[in-house]
Amino acid sequence: KKGYFIAGKFDQLQGNVPYVPFIQAFGHLMRKIIIEGDEKLAAWREKLRLALGQSGAVITEVIPEVELIMGPQPPVEALQPQEAQNRFRMAFRDFIRVFAAREHPLVIFLDDLQWADPASLRLIRHLAEDTGNRCLLLIGAYRDNEITGTHPLGAM
Repeated sequence: KKGYFIAGKFDQLQGNVPYVPFIQAFGHLMRKIIIEGDEKLAAWREKLRLALGQSGAVITEVIPEVELIMGPQPPVEALQPQEAQNRFRMAFRDFIRVFAAREHPLVIFLDDLQWADPASLRLIRHLAEDTGNRCLLLIGAYRDNEITGTHPLGAM
């Protein structure tokens, strides 16, 4: 009840583009939130600002529709690649926690995981291992005949 169901699909032709299904799914959710009305929009804006703090641009760079709710975000400090990846995962975890709450749980369906890029698989693992979020359900689908013993999804 009162939960959100979002879905995204990995694409064989976009296998080198990270986070495609997350961008699709959350872009759709942001567009849905925008039409909920000004009062709810203001509440979401405040929740996002509190959760993301100075890391808002980390999310708006990946999911531009978030900027429609939060407004323009100040740029973030440039970091080394590994540090930037860690910052992104932490900001994305905080971003998801805004939508995955007791009063409105979040279900994310990810289709065609056999074509998932390594960065997206790491993000899925990070989210699945997040013990601080009990109101998130991740559902994945894949074609098992396309997963070999060396496929990263098999190892995960």
